Amino acid sequence: MPTTESPAHVVIAGGGVAAVELALALHDLAGPRVRLTLVAPQPDFELRALRTAEPFSADHARRHSLADLAGRIGARLVADRVLAVDGDRHELRLAASGILGYGTLVLATGARHRTAYSRAITFTGDTESQDYQGLLADLDGHWTRSVAFVVPPGTTWPLPLYELALMTARETHAMGIDDARLQLVSPEATPLALFGPEASQAVADLLARANVTFTGNTYARPDAEGRLQLLPGGERLDAERVVALPTIEGIPIGGVPGDDRGFIPVDPDGRVRGLADVYAAGDGTTFPVKQGGLACQQADAIAELLAAAAGADVTPTPFRPVLRGRLLTGRGAQFLEHPLAGGAGAGARPELRLWSAHRKVDGRYLSPWLAELDGAIAVDDLDDLDDQEPAVDIEVPLSVGRDAMRLDPYSPLSPR
Repeated sequence: MPTTESPAHVVIAGGGVAAVELALALHDLAGPRVRLTLVAPQPDFELRALRTAEPFSADHARRHSLADLAGRIGARLVADRVLAVDGDRHELRLAASGILGYGTLVLATGARHRTAYSRAITFTGDTESQDYQGLLADLDGHWTRSVAFVVPPGTTWPLPLYELALMTARETHAMGIDDARLQLVSPEATPLALFGPEASQAVADLLARANVTFTGNTYARPDAEGRLQLLPGGERLDAERVVALPTIEGIPIGGVPGDDRGFIPVDPDGRVRGLADVYAAGDGTTFPVKQGGLACQQADAIAELLAAAAGADVTPTPFRPVLRGRLLTGRGAQFLEHPLAGGAGAGARPELRLWSAHRKVDGRYLSPWLAELDGAIAVDDLDDLDDQEPAVDIEVPLSVGRDAMRLDPYSPLSPR
């Protein structure tokens, strides 16, 4: 029931995974107790995690109108970009709209991609589909005989590169090519090491069956000519073409603290250090693993705190990151499960299941919303969605990266 008091004004800055999850969660948990404003520079939400499927015509990144979302949850949408935050005045300075006041602010502005290697196809998921289709054409025409997929140092979510390697292997097999050399180079000791030994072995088996050579504990560094050297050892990478993920850095916002790579420092509850009534979630924070499902979990924890503060009957649950992953292989989605931290026992051996686009990023509210929009399920079945596909639970210790992404997640972290 509506309260007699004025609703709390919550401003969400951003239009990506964390922002949409937070908006949907607050609408559900707090209802009329909060007044929502979304500030987003782009008109649409896009599920970027599906970009790796585009070069292979396996799927495509969907776009959904933020205006439609705002109308559905009774929020105001401001098409603009945040330039600065005045914490004392509780005001935002926007690029085109001037000053916007807030009661509580949540920054979900994401991060910026950077090219790691000049002589590589850097798959950020923005404009590389055509470049990658050119690489596939070169393989088909026997102009290219070897491809290396390289995880740059500091990349904490390498799964998209495994997708590209496995789908490229499947594509070359479909072309009748049996002499192409495919290699995956990573600082990880084993494939997708974040998922633990059981899941890692399952991915290693996938790579072996696809004839993709895995080279672990290896860092790639460009030399003076831009060619890649492999460390330790210093030998030159022997591959005609290189595909790499980008590195990422935070997007500086005036008045908001940031570390040396621009990421916003937050406490375990998502509060921005040094700013009252300001929270942050998603890739723009200092939590080191940059992954959509974890961004949703951060958003859910913040939404529960804000709903409870607004008077809703909600008991906030602390942010306890659980890593969930689905690896697109070209013939199904590989579900990965294993506790990263001790205490939960060994995870079940992963198995191939049918591809599920709305589950590419796991969000308590985001996944049902996407499924409904894409017509995957009926609206009445949304509550049963979690029962249709098993969760992939990997507990991520909070001690991992309370500092910044400048620490390599595959190396021991220094205690803070």
